[in-house]
Amino acid sequence: MKVLNKIIEYILAFLVAVMVVGCFWQIFTRFILNNPSQYTEELLRYSLIWLTMLGVPYAYGKEQHISIGFITNTFTKKGTLRDKIFIEILVLFLSVFVMIAGGIMVTMNAAGQISPAMQIPMEFYYMGLPICGVLMVIYSAQRLVRFVKVYAEEKKEEK
Repeated sequence: MKVLNKIIEYILAFLVAVMVVGCFWQIFTRFILNNPSQYTEELLRYSLIWLTMLGVPYAYGKEQHISIGFITNTFTKKGTLRDKIFIEILVLFLSVFVMIAGGIMVTMNAAGQISPAMQIPMEFYYMGLPICGVLMVIYSAQRLVRFVKVYAEEKKEEK
């Protein structure tokens, strides 16, 4: 998992750097040269999409995602574990059926389309969704296994 995290970290850092350089280039060409670049807006848009599609599973895997705990904070330790197990099952279900299956369908529907400015096949942009789904499944399955083990240990201690 550490290797996967490092790979995603480097890709995310690269995408942020590309976006910063792209923004500066767009500002420079628009206001200094009075001839705005045709490519940077599209580059920034799709970089942001990929940044999001890779950032979501990365944050989820590192347990740095946003969560609201005002209800779950009132649960017992066992109740919290049950809640976490349920959430992981729900995340797995949504990742498989919405992100992976739906993402593959959207990617297939984009076949033959080309982006207007950069002339890159649109499938490349839509592939972010199923890739995000696969990463979410990996991270969620790992977390689910961990929570189930802790839950089983809690049940043993009860007896």
